Amino acid sequence: MAQELFIGVDVGTGGVRALAVSATGQVVAQSSAALDAALLAPWEDAHEQPPRAWWEAVCTACRKLGAALAGMGISSQAVAALAVDGTSGTLVAVDTAGGPVRPAMMYNDPRARAEATAINDAAQAFCQKLGYRFTASYALAKIAWLKNHEPESFDRAARFIHQADYIVGRLTGDFGVSDYSNALKTGYDLIEEQWPDWIDAHLGVTDRLPCVVPPGTPVGQITAAAADQTGLPEGAPVVAGATDGTAACLASGVKKPGDYNTTVGTTLTFKGVSDQICSHPEGLIYSHKLPGSRWLPGAASNTGAEWIPALFPDRDVRALDAAASNLLPSPCLAYPLVRKGERFPFLAPEADGFCIPEPGAEVELFAAYLQGVAFVERMAYDVLDALAATSTSTSTSKGHVFSTGGGSRSDVWMQCRADATCRVVHRPACPESAFGSAILAAAGAHYGDLWQAIEAMVHIENTFRPDEAHARQYDDLYARFRVEMEARGYL
Repeated sequence: MAQELFIGVDVGTGGVRALAVSATGQVVAQSSAALDAALLAPWEDAHEQPPRAWWEAVCTACRKLGAALAGMGISSQAVAALAVDGTSGTLVAVDTAGGPVRPAMMYNDPRARAEATAINDAAQAFCQKLGYRFTASYALAKIAWLKNHEPESFDRAARFIHQADYIVGRLTGDFGVSDYSNALKTGYDLIEEQWPDWIDAHLGVTDRLPCVVPPGTPVGQITAAAADQTGLPEGAPVVAGATDGTAACLASGVKKPGDYNTTVGTTLTFKGVSDQICSHPEGLIYSHKLPGSRWLPGAASNTGAEWIPALFPDRDVRALDAAASNLLPSPCLAYPLVRKGERFPFLAPEADGFCIPEPGAEVELFAAYLQGVAFVERMAYDVLDALAATSTSTSTSKGHVFSTGGGSRSDVWMQCRADATCRVVHRPACPESAFGSAILAAAGAHYGDLWQAIEAMVHIENTFRPDEAHARQYDDLYARFRVEMEARGYL
């Protein structure tokens, strides 16, 4: 019998990525399709895209994927299931036939600021219970904006759904289903697993919101029309996906409470595994929910790798990286913040970056900033561990870090982070959102359990373990780093 393949589709801001993955995690084929660049440029104080363009890109990517498989002699009938992820907070308003009544309001559309404030006022008890506050990026705030500013579009909408939901609707014909992680920013009560009454009292829309299921739940089958357009086999199961960030977290390999997926990109983004929902007294985190009563408390720091292009433009970063390895641990204490203000692991709108003492050489500054990010990361784990009740006193019992993002490609930085945080840090082989969606497809159609699917499908490319001698030096430097942060009023 030919091996089963699981398709993961990632619908992003700029295009679509599709992977065909075996039950053991082998990426058998991959494809992509870009969106028209003219669709990507937001205008002043708005960011919209036409959902039909997403579907066209999905069709193109799936047909290309099918052609790649055919070139290997693999029939489309090997496709055992498919799942889709999309951007978090993007809102699609559709009519009774699933046709968009207006362009989608993207996750980063900022127009619903006033509506978010009004929702927070109306949902104080809910926000305290779930541990987060609504912002303009949340889909529910966008629904309120439509009601206030485009009542005709609001009234025409038979359903308010998310980016991934729209693609699932085009595949299955059912536009009325979503998943835990996409529904979070529309105000779904993840504890009670229902749409809360206050949404209806405030907006009167709960009858137009989708049914919500756990990620990895079978939700339909590919229709004949969708099969004709995509080249996917008619009748293949479609499984509920997740947001792109949640899918990427699953692709990293996190398995047990205390484990973290940390993405070192422009910013430093965290998602951990916990057996309980977590909340921060200042609302700095929110928790996604996964099957098996597991939660993903997450947050993002304004630090990350943004300092590299800002401070070292047109430099040979690989050469700096290699040279910095001999200068770590660094006696210079750096807080590598490029922009003003911090949001996690502490809230300090007036925070500024610093490096003391000022290093004399460029490579010394580079090394100090690598170390500084690791110290912010260590501080974040301390906060998240305390909230998730996974705090431990010994490095051997601490959860592991599964690191993704561009900064994770540096072995020097990975070892520095392992030493400075006293945690084992792994670099997964395929940390893509589309791979996470393929895991969800396999969980729903093959394994029957998400955590078994992760165990079987995620492979680690490299592992970095703390060096005890360096870890002791970092302990002393970290204590001094915290003193400097306290002196500035950041902690």
